[in-house]
Parts: sequence; C-alpha cells; structure tokens
Amino acid sequence: MKRQDIPAHSLPSFARYLNKVFDFRAAVATVADSRVEPEIPASAVFLATFHGFVFRSRSFQQLEAEISHPAFQNWIGAPRAFRDDVLRYSLCGFSLPPLEGMLVNINRTLKRNKVFDDGRVQGRIVAALDGIEVLSSYSRCCDACLERRVAMRQGGVKIERVQYFHRAVACQIVSSPVKAVLAVEWLLPGETEDAAALRLLNQLPQIYGSRFFDILLLDALYAQKPVLQCAAQQGWDLVVSLKRNRPELYASAVRLFAHRPPDLEFTETMRGKTYQGQIWDTPGLPFSAADSQLLRVVRSEEKLTQNHYRGGQIQAETTQHEWMWITTLDTQAFPPKVVRGLGHDRWKQENNGWNDLTQNWSLKHGFLHACRHRPQAAPTEAPPMPPAADAAPAETANTAAQSAPIDEYRLVPNRGLQAVVLILMLAFTLCAAFTQCHSKLVRLYHFSGIEVARQLRVSVSKLPPRIRAPDSPTPHSPTF
Repeated sequence: MKRQDIPAHSLPSFARYLNKVFDFRAAVATVADSRVEPEIPASAVFLATFHGFVFRSRSFQQLEAEISHPAFQNWIGAPRAFRDDVLRYSLCGFSLPPLEGMLVNINRTLKRNKVFDDGRVQGRIVAALDGIEVLSSYSRCCDACLERRVAMRQGGVKIERVQYFHRAVACQIVSSPVKAVLAVEWLLPGETEDAAALRLLNQLPQIYGSRFFDILLLDALYAQKPVLQCAAQQGWDLVVSLKRNRPELYASAVRLFAHRPPDLEFTETMRGKTYQGQIWDTPGLPFSAADSQLLRVVRSEEKLTQNHYRGGQIQAETTQHEWMWITTLDTQAFPPKVVRGLGHDRWKQENNGWNDLTQNWSLKHGFLHACRHRPQAAPTEAPPMPPAADAAPAETANTAAQSAPIDEYRLVPNRGLQAVVLILMLAFTLCAAFTQCHSKLVRLYHFSGIEVARQLRVSVSKLPPRIRAPDSPTPHSPTF
C-alpha cells in the first residue's frame, strides 16, 4: 500500500476524543492570564501553545507559521493571526492553578478508565520520581533562577562565571504504556533537589490520594530518612538505588554479599541484548548507625552482551555492571528478580520521560526564560479618607484626588516557564493516551508518535475555513 493511500489522523478526530473523554473544551474555558481586556483571548493562546507541542513545533517562531493559517485561527478561536510576542506576553502572566487542575483531572480520568492497569507489576502501579535541569544561561536570569559558579578557560586563563539555571522534580507513572506525568515541582533559589522532591511527595497525597500508585522508584539521592518516613506514612513501597552516598549501608551490604554465594543466577535476552547475572538478597540491614530500621538490600552483578558496528562490521561486546537497591517490598510477593526489574524500570522515566521530552518535545528550548515583556499588576489603592461633615464640595474633590493609587504598576511574577512546561506535560500525556488507548490506525499501521504529530499538523490545511456573513461579528469561540 502506498503512503498516500494509508489513512491518517486528523485534528477533528483528536479533538472529539479529548472532548468526549476528558471534557477538554470545558477545561480550556477556565484558563486565564493577567492581561486586561485582551484582543486575543487566553483560551486561544493556550490552544495555540498546546497544538504547537502536539505538532512537535521546536519554537514559537515555528508555531507562528501555523497561527497564520486562517483555518487554524478559527480552530483555536483567535479573531486574527498573532505573532510569537503575543504568546510570550500572555503566557508570562498565565494563571497556574487551572493548568495544574487540568493535569490532575486528566490523570484521574486515566486512572478511572483503568489505563494504568495495563503493565501492573504484581498487581501494583509503579511511579518514578527524578529531577532534571530544564535550561541554563550565563547572561539571562529571572527571580526564580538558581545560581552556580562554573570554572572555564577564556583566552587561556582559567576563570569562574556565574551560571543561571532552572531545575525541576517530577513524578511519572512508568508501569503503564501511557506514562503520564503526575506533577512537577520547581526548585526554589538556594534549595536542594531532595528538599523539592520531599515537598512534592508530601503534595501528591493531597492532590491524588495516597493510593493513586503503589510503588515508588527513586534515585540514590533520595535515600534519606525523611523520604522513607513519608513513604511509610502514605503506604508506598520504595525501590531506591543504593550507592556510596550511604557509606555505612553500602559497606555493610558489600561485606555481607562478598562472603556468600548468589541467591539466583539468570540469563535472559531482551531487545537484542543478552543479560547474564547473579542476584543476592538480604532482608535485614540497618539503614545507618543512628537509625536501626532494617531494610531489604538486593544486589545484581550483570554481564551485558550486545552488538555494535565497528569498522563496518557487527561485533559482539560484553560489559559488566553492578547494581544495588534498598527496598521495602515483601520478599514473598516480590522475589529478587522482580526487584531487579523494578530497579531498572526507573530508567523508563529517563528514556520515556525526560529523554523523550528533551529530544522530541523541546523541553529544554527555554521558551520563556527571563522574559521582561509581561503584563503589569493593578496598583494598590489607598482607602479614601471620609470628608468632614462641614467640608465644602471643592475640598471633598481635592480629598478624592489625593486618594489616588500610591503604588506604581508593577510587572506580574514571571510564570511563563512553569506555564509552558505544564502545557507541554498536558500535550505529552494526552497524545500518549490518544495513540495508546484510542487510535486504531496506530495499532493497524504501527505509526510512531512523531508520525502521528506530522499527520495532525498536515490536517490543519484540511480544516474548513471560517465562513460568515460580511456584516456578522467575528466569532471568538474555538471550533476545537
């Protein structure tokens, strides 16, 4: 079958799915920004940005070309074409609670529709939490930027420069084919990543409930007592990478496993890779000298054999790896090989989360970092003084004039980066739900996510044009 004969996805079918399953049209009507009586409504700005991520646009300049299409303007409810400066100006003052509420409602709908049931591990839903540096700059900064000093050479002389950057922590479902992002928490100036992660872990039960997922996968950075206490309080089981950042526990495990044979030996082939390994499992090691809580430790030594091209020829190469995890999972329900698989599943957040968002969704593009052109907040007004009983009308007028605003207009806080990332997470989650749960064409023809995005972008030219009488007012409601 020729490519032009293969059925393709269209924006109307995509919109029907979102509106029917997630009531997306009603959610879009709740978005707002800080502009006063704007010509381009906030809903049009949101839909333009959302579709830009759905189309995998690399920048706002590329999205501007799509907005110039009259049919797309009618689709998003824009009265006319607008440039990328309108996107920046509006998004810098976007209200974040409606976007966060939209992401929460979408994930709750996915859970209610049993989307996360596919891929359960021993009947449990698995989530992972990790951090990522979104962008960095030596020149542009904002009030929420983190700072660090970077050593470099300039003209042969070693110097230090201040680098500004943003870093975020996110929690994502990794056991399901739809790897939905649950929430994103940004590091505050002077804050460490583990502090932001702990704040996010305390917020998740308030947003979704403590039983939204069952197992949480963490990096070695989060192997800390407050994290263990938070997980135990919420009823989550943990699988945490163990490295030398916990020297006492790490040394105890290494000494123990060095004097005993492995509990399990295995060989498996997966995706062209052959794994040969040995696994040790012990249930009772203290977390630290000051904390006598006993934890289960699993260690895996693996030999990975895979083919590589060397000099134009395929050659098999073998590498050795050693992994160690601490976990609160029960030994009977979760044998050591299952724990080892869960430990490796944390990389799904790297590959299907951060790596995919960076390479294919332009997460690190820095759309709105340190944007100075943004709306102004309304000034604070001083309460007028009540006039005296015998005051003359002219004196009353002078008193009213003196009660004018005492503060100047100030720029609203720059929420552009957070707003853009939230819209990106919405597009990422909804596109995954559309392709994995709804699209028959993906199952029949094995379309990739990039190909589906291309088909949706091409379908813009097939949208019906805006047709109205010459004397009728311009409609502002989106066709979406």
